[in-house]
Amino acid sequence: MDDEPTRADRVRLYLDTLATRMDPEEFRVLGRLLTGAVASLAAPGADHVIDIADADRKYLTGELKDELLAVLSIVATGTMEHQVIDLGDGATTVLDTAAASNPEAVQRMRDWAAQRRTERNPTPDPTVVRDIEQASHH
Repeated sequence: MDDEPTRADRVRLYLDTLATRMDPEEFRVLGRLLTGAVASLAAPGADHVIDIADADRKYLTGELKDELLAVLSIVATGTMEHQVIDLGDGATTVLDTAAASNPEAVQRMRDWAAQRRTERNPTPDPTVVRDIEQASHH
């Protein structure tokens, strides 16, 4: 008989640990986010958007978001061997412990994230910015 815990066992263990140390309202919101995330990921071709009630937005702390990533990583990989890594500008990701302990791998992820942010929000042409500023003063 295999005594190795299942993926579901690991998720339950992690959630049980979170339930004892998180504020009950934060844990409730985490549960709703997890339900929405799993449902979203199970929908093929869907935009992965998780709805959250306006009243629950105050619980969307950095810690809650990190724990959401941690639980989803356990769901996806079946292992608890991971770390949440700050990519800058509020972005985070989860890396396995080997990659997280490799400064070059972490820097590659940060560089990739910075490039993606630049592609989504390119710096405006300084000439255009100057022209807009001048026009707004007239």
